[in-house]
Amino acid sequence: MEREFLVATGRLVASLDALETALREESLGDAEVLDLRLVAEEVLTNVTKYGHGDGREHAVRLRLSLAATVVRLEFSDDGRPFDPLAAAPPDLEAEMEERAIGGLGIHLIRSLVDGAEYNRVGDLNILILTKHLGTLRDVT
Repeated sequence: MEREFLVATGRLVASLDALETALREESLGDAEVLDLRLVAEEVLTNVTKYGHGDGREHAVRLRLSLAATVVRLEFSDDGRPFDPLAAAPPDLEAEMEERAIGGLGIHLIRSLVDGAEYNRVGDLNILILTKHLGTLRDVT
C-alpha cells in the first residue's frame, strides 16, 4: 500500500488525522499507529516552526508506504537544508535547567523508529523513517 499526503503547514491536524486513518485501515495496532502519528507530528511541527522562517504556509509531501512488515514515512520539503540526524543527542542525564534547548523531538523520533535516513536532493530535504511492525519501543 502506498499513499501520499500534501500537508499544509498551517493545517497539520487534518493531515495527521488522515495519516492515522490510513494506518488504521491497514489494521496496524493502536500502539504502532500512535507511535507513527507522533513521529509524523514531530517532523511536521519542526518543518512548520523552523523550515522557512517567513511565517507563511508551506507544503510538505508525506509518502506512506506499507509492506508486509515495514512502514515507511518519507517527508520532503523545500525548507532550509537541515539534517536532523546529524544533531547531537540530548544530555538526558543533565538537570532540566542545565540541559541545552532542543534535540528532544529528534531523540523521540529516533526512539520510535527502526531506521532513519536524510538526503538533500536539489532544493528538497528528504527524511525517510522506517518502522518494523511488531517492534514497539520503550521511550523511557
